[in-house]
Amino acid sequence: MKLLKKKKGNDLDFYYLSKDNNRVQKKKKHPKKKLKKKNPEPINDDMFNIDNEIVIGVTVGPSKNEKNKKSKKKTKKNVRKDKFDVTDTKPTKSKYSKNGQAKNKKRISYEEDKKRKQKREKRFRILKAILKLLFIFAIIIGILLFLFVSPVFNIKNIEVSGNKKINTDEIKSLSKINLEENIFKLSFKQIRNNVKENAYIDTVEIKRKIPNTVQLNVSEREAKYQLEYGNAFAYIDEYGNILEISSENNQMPIIRGYATSQDNIKSGNKLIEEDGNKLLTVQEFLKVAGDNGIRDLITIIDISNDEDYKFELPSKGKVAYMGDSKNIGGKILTLKEILTREEGKNGQIFINDSNKMPYFRENV
Repeated sequence: MKLLKKKKGNDLDFYYLSKDNNRVQKKKKHPKKKLKKKNPEPINDDMFNIDNEIVIGVTVGPSKNEKNKKSKKKTKKNVRKDKFDVTDTKPTKSKYSKNGQAKNKKRISYEEDKKRKQKREKRFRILKAILKLLFIFAIIIGILLFLFVSPVFNIKNIEVSGNKKINTDEIKSLSKINLEENIFKLSFKQIRNNVKENAYIDTVEIKRKIPNTVQLNVSEREAKYQLEYGNAFAYIDEYGNILEISSENNQMPIIRGYATSQDNIKSGNKLIEEDGNKLLTVQEFLKVAGDNGIRDLITIIDISNDEDYKFELPSKGKVAYMGDSKNIGGKILTLKEILTREEGKNGQIFINDSNKMPYFRENV
C-alpha cells in the first residue's frame, strides 16, 4: 500500500491502512517545514478504496445496508411485542400519521376492555330479547286473525240448560245471539244482561264449545210469595225479587203490610230493604212450620209490624199473633199444639207476649 500524507492546521497526520494486506504503518513525525515535491505523483482512485479503509481516530457511521438491517430488526421486535401484548386488543395502527408525524398510542386497560365487552354483550342480549318478543307478538297476531276471520268458528248451534219455567226458545231469543256470527266476537256480559231481562233468570253461565256451539246454563228464581197488587198479584221470591205480575192467585202465601210503594211493584224490581229483611224472618217461620207439617195452613202473612208477625189460617178459622223473630221453633210448636187442642173453633191465638202464657181466645 502506498502511504498518503495529509497535514491539517493542528499538524496531525492520518495514515490509511489497507484491509487487503492487513499491514499497519507507524505514524511518522513530519518536520515543521513543508517539503515541496517537484513532481508529485497524481492520485488515482485505484490507489485506495475509502469504503475499505479504516481511519484511525475517526468514528465512521454505519452504512446504508447496516441501517436497513437494523431497522428491520427493530420492526421485527416491535411485531413480536405486539403479538404478546395482551393489554391492547385492537389491531395496531401505524406509528406514524400520513404526514410522517408520530402518533400518541393509547392503550386500553384490562378492566376497561372487560367493561366494553360486557356492554356489547348486554346490548346483544337486549336486542335478542326484543326480536324474540316481536316474533311472539307476530305469532299471536296471526292466531287472532285466524280465529276472528275464519268461517270455521261461525256459530251454528245454541244449547240451553238449567231452565224449568222459561222455555228454551225464549232464552235463545233473549240472548240475541246470531247464527253465523264469529264465536270469539261474543260479549258474555251483554248476553248475560240480555237473558236476565226475564226476572225469573237468576244467573247465566256462557261457554264456547269450539268450533261453532254456544252453551247457556241458567238458574231460575222460584216464586215463594205473592203480593196483593190491586186486582192482581205480584209473584216474588224469598229475597223480595218481583218476578211477575199476574191476575191469577197462584195459591202461595200472600204478603200484606209491606212498605214498598205500589209504583215500584214491577217485574224485575225488588222490594225495599226493610221488606226484604222481614221476608227473611217469614222464611224462617215457614221453614219450621213446614218441618212440623203446618206450613200449608198459613195462607196470609202480615209483616207490617216486625215485633208481631201475624199469620192467618183460614182453613182452621184462626189468626195467630207470633211476636218477633225470637224463639221461632218454640212458637211454632206452641201454635201446632193449640191448633190441635182447639180444633173446630174459630178464634185468635196469642203467642206474642213473653210475659204471659200463650192462649187461645174464641170468637163470640
